Amino acid sequence: MTLRQVCKGLMHFVDKCNDANLPDCRFLNIEMIVKEDICIIYDPPYRIRHEFIYSESDNSRSFNGKITSLENSNLVDVAIRDLEQVLKFQKCNLLELSFLDHQPSNTSKFPNFRVKLSNMFKKLNRTIKTKRLSITCDSQSGIMSILPFIDSETVSTLNLFPPVQNNMRMEFNEISKTEQWKKVKNIHCEFYALNMKIEDMSDFSRTFIDSSKFECFDLQVRKFNDYMEISNIWGPVFYFGHWSQWYFRMKDSDEKILRISIRQEIRRIKFDITELNDVRHRAIVHDYNGN
Repeated sequence: MTLRQVCKGLMHFVDKCNDANLPDCRFLNIEMIVKEDICIIYDPPYRIRHEFIYSESDNSRSFNGKITSLENSNLVDVAIRDLEQVLKFQKCNLLELSFLDHQPSNTSKFPNFRVKLSNMFKKLNRTIKTKRLSITCDSQSGIMSILPFIDSETVSTLNLFPPVQNNMRMEFNEISKTEQWKKVKNIHCEFYALNMKIEDMSDFSRTFIDSSKFECFDLQVRKFNDYMEISNIWGPVFYFGHWSQWYFRMKDSDEKILRISIRQEIRRIKFDITELNDVRHRAIVHDYNGN
């Protein structure tokens, strides 16, 4: 990125390099922040982090104190192109890739950022290898602008956050179909899922029972209908303190048990994996049947 800004000759040289000739920049973390401006931060090992700020007010790019006017260039196009160039050099696994979009979809200064980000990932023609993926946004489409392009064999933790003071409603119909969702070990969601039905809960439980890597999924629900019907589908409930719990055997495992815990007064639902020896006394463990 530094060389590209020295002169056009170096910029063209870097851009035309074949992937085989590119060194590994070995970044640990990459963070994209969309708010009043666009900020992209690259965190290298043992060096000062690189922070690029793309300012909408004067259509400029700031890097290490140097401000460059983008003149007639589109701000979003420049930011996406810069990110693409960096990703070409990223060959080792990232520790974390973060996307924090704090703007409401209907009033965003950069309404096409997510679409152009998704198109860039498609153009890159390879998945991004990162151990953790953290996304802050207000819609399922925002999550889907990144999630399908993450290497499903590498990512182990998925964090989903709502924007500050925004209890958004999240649908899972697209997210739950991705390989990344099915194969990730840990899912942490700090948003409210509105009007969840028992059918949705059954879909979650089937997904987790069939997963060989899943470890934990934590969810809060603003309203949860059909709470009394759960036992008709999952069988008798086991009460442990404030929690209602059910236990199910995992696919292709004699020892791993899916535990579903619901605490109604705080509307919290937790799916996690425990060992057969840790199942509470007198709790019923249901056999795996694929349904």
